[in-house]
Amino acid sequence: MCKNHISLSIFAYMDSIIRYAGKIPLWRTIVGIILILTSIYGFIFVGVINGFLSLIIPIILLRTEGSEINLQSKTYRKTNSIFGFSIGKWQPLPNTEYISVFSTSENETIRALTAETTNSRDVVLLNIFHDRNQKFTAYSTTSLKNAFDVASHIADALAIDLLDATLKNDYKWVDKDILREKGEIVYID
Repeated sequence: MCKNHISLSIFAYMDSIIRYAGKIPLWRTIVGIILILTSIYGFIFVGVINGFLSLIIPIILLRTEGSEINLQSKTYRKTNSIFGFSIGKWQPLPNTEYISVFSTSENETIRALTAETTNSRDVVLLNIFHDRNQKFTAYSTTSLKNAFDVASHIADALAIDLLDATLKNDYKWVDKDILREKGEIVYID
């Protein structure tokens, strides 16, 4: 009986944590797994040092960023995850005011020996605002629908408002009830 009580407590604790992590593209997953297998080969046949060195690239490929919010202890952390194992420092959750769905572009610069290129892609950020315009980014995605689904979930869990800031200088409050029930974005005047 005591054993069941412990497992129920663990599940209740796990349910109080909201987790979001970015998705890894399929090609990165495939390449990462292949490189891990070659690292194992390196451990066995080439040597421990070469095996460890060859693990660096798959870890970079399979790493994803995200965030976790613990509703029970009122803490949050930005995470780096690989294969579902997350690390990050827990911090006290500030007095949250609202969550914003914000569209922007993200630039990534790639450098080689003699060349450099910058790639730009559109992203949607979920920023949680607190303490008069202080913020932290809780989630990043490329899908607007996914962003509003996640923002609605976080807004409901934290009992805060949801702001659509996807259009520059045209910010509107979203009716969370209609978004949750019908999946439609309806604005509050």
